[in-house]
Amino acid sequence: METYTKRIIALLFVLVACYSIFYAQGTAPLEAYVQEGLANNLGIRQINLEVQKDQELLRQSKAMARLKLTFDANYTLAAGGRKLDFPIGDLLNPVYNTLNQITSSNAFPQVENAEIQFLPNNFHETKFSAAYPLYNSDLRYLRQIQGDQLAGKNALLGARELSLRYEIIQAYLQYVQTIEAEQVWQNARKVVAELRRFNESLVKNNVATVDVVATADYELAKVDQEIFNWQSKQNSARAFFNYLVQADLQRPVQIDSSVMLSMVPNYDLSALLQGFETRRREPEAVQSMISASSTNARRNEANQKLPDLYVGGSVGFQGFGYKFNSDQAYVLAQIGLSYPIYDGGLNRSKTQESRLDIQLAKNQLDNLKSQIALEITSAWNNLEAARFALQTAQKSVVSAESILKIVQNKYKAGQALLLELLDAQNRTTAAQLQLRLARIDLLIKEAALKKAAGIQ
Repeated sequence: METYTKRIIALLFVLVACYSIFYAQGTAPLEAYVQEGLANNLGIRQINLEVQKDQELLRQSKAMARLKLTFDANYTLAAGGRKLDFPIGDLLNPVYNTLNQITSSNAFPQVENAEIQFLPNNFHETKFSAAYPLYNSDLRYLRQIQGDQLAGKNALLGARELSLRYEIIQAYLQYVQTIEAEQVWQNARKVVAELRRFNESLVKNNVATVDVVATADYELAKVDQEIFNWQSKQNSARAFFNYLVQADLQRPVQIDSSVMLSMVPNYDLSALLQGFETRRREPEAVQSMISASSTNARRNEANQKLPDLYVGGSVGFQGFGYKFNSDQAYVLAQIGLSYPIYDGGLNRSKTQESRLDIQLAKNQLDNLKSQIALEITSAWNNLEAARFALQTAQKSVVSAESILKIVQNKYKAGQALLLELLDAQNRTTAAQLQLRLARIDLLIKEAALKKAAGIQ
C-alpha cells in the first residue's frame, strides 16, 4: 500500500510539471489538434461552402425585390430579308394627275410605288429603363425561406463541428490508451528480466535447476508479444487520429498531459436531458426546415389570393440614323398587374405539399429528440459504469501489488514456487493495465457524454 501511494504521488508531480510546461508554451496540444481538425476537415469545408452559397442566395432574393436600373444601346444595320410592296404610286398618281389638270399646274408630282424592308436599316435605340416590383408574394416569402435554409445550414455546421471535436478527443484518448498499455508491459518486462537474472544466479549457485531460466525466457517472450501487439495498436490509433485532423498518417502525436490531469465530475442526468434542445444544433436545423415549409405554404396561399404588381418605364432615343434630338426622344411609363385566375389546382396542391412537409419535419424532430435523449442516457450510464470500473481497478492494483511483494519476498527466501511468483506478477500487470485503461476509458466516456449532450 505504501509503495503504491508513493508511485501515485510521484506520478502526480510529473503530470503537474508537464501541465505547467504545456500551458506556459500556449494552447494545450489537444485543443490545438482540435482546431487543426476543424480547419482541415473536408466535411466541414463542404458545409461551409454550402453556407456561403446560401448566403449568396439570400442576397439574391433581397436584390430581386429592389429597384433595377438598366442602360441599353443598340444600332442596327440590315440588308435583304422580307419586304412589303406598297403601291402608293398606283393609288395616288391618278388623283394627282386629275388635280394637276384642274389647277393647270404640276403642283402634284408623280409618286413611286414604295418598297418597305422589314429589317430596319440604320436604326438605333438608346435608353435608360427602370423596374420595381411593388408587390410580389414570391419575392417576399423567398427571402424568408432562404433565411430559414441559411439558419439550418449554420445549425448543421455547428453540429458537425461539435461532433468532430469529440471524435478527435476520443481518438486522441484511444491513442494515449495504447501508449499507457505499452508502458505497463514495458515495466512488466523489466520485472521479468530482473527475475531472469535472479534465476540465473540461482542456477549458477546450484540452488535451482535450469528450467527456472527457461520459464523466465518464456514469460519474456509473452511480454514481448504483448508489447508488439500494443505497439501495432498504437500505430493504427495514431494513423486514425491523424486522419481525423487531416495530417500525415505517420506524424508523431504530442501527448497532452493536462488531459490526464482533468477531473471527471458527477453529471446530473436530469439536467442534461432538460436543456439538450438548446445545446444540440440538430433540432435547430430541423426546426429551420419546419419554418421554411411553413413559409412556403403561406407563399402558395398568397399566390392564390393576391396579384403581383410592378411599375417601370424607359426614357431614351429611337429612330433612323444615330441621332439624339427631339424627334427621336421618347418617354415610356408602365404599370403591370398579374393575377392567376385558373392554374388547374397547381397552387392548391403545392400548398398541401408544403403542409405535408411540415408534418414530416415535425415527426422527424420528435424522433430526433427521442434519439438524443436515449443517446444522453446511454452515455451517462456508460460513464457511471466506467467510473465504477476505475474504482474497482484501483482496489485491484493495491491488492495485487501487496500480494506480489509478499510472494517476491517468499520466493527470494526459497519459500514460494516460481509459478506462484509468475502468477502474482501476471495478476499485478493485468491490474495495472486495467487501471490505466480504465482511467482513460473514463475520459473517453465523459467525452461521449459531452458529445451526446452538446456540451462544449
